[in-house]
Amino acid sequence: MDLRKERNGDWIALASGIVLIVALFLPWYEAGGESASAWQALTVIDVLLLVCALFGVAQWFFTAQQPTPAMPLAIAGLGAWTAIVATVLTLIRVIDAPADGLALDFGIFVALGASVGLFTGAWRALGDERIRMPDGRWSRPAEGEIGAGVEVKRLRPPRADTGTSE
Repeated sequence: MDLRKERNGDWIALASGIVLIVALFLPWYEAGGESASAWQALTVIDVLLLVCALFGVAQWFFTAQQPTPAMPLAIAGLGAWTAIVATVLTLIRVIDAPADGLALDFGIFVALGASVGLFTGAWRALGDERIRMPDGRWSRPAEGEIGAGVEVKRLRPPRADTGTSE
């Protein structure tokens, strides 16, 4: 595991995933002096939000573990979609409480912010395909450095034939 490979999007996704998991245990709704967490007030959405949060943790983990950016970028791509799902599900629960007479509590807003943070982290990681080279420098994929020990040379443009026959 090499933490030097982590980009800022991976750290944002990890922090947001952990905050979203913690937010599921915070009070989301309040009625008559009693508060209810997401686990108590929701049925299926809480499990879906947990799965979405785990994509942020998985993105960070696979970036540290994998030698190439292929798997972390795939996880970040899926993580961006799950973050959109998490944001929409949380917004639905902000707009429409699961029962009448429930007031919103701070936990639901923490979850909403964490869902947006998950998307931000995945999106930033998708835009950054660099990897750490063994000497500590960041690679430059646009210039052909892939970090796998392969020397990449630019090809010369083809020359036009002069029309001579053999």
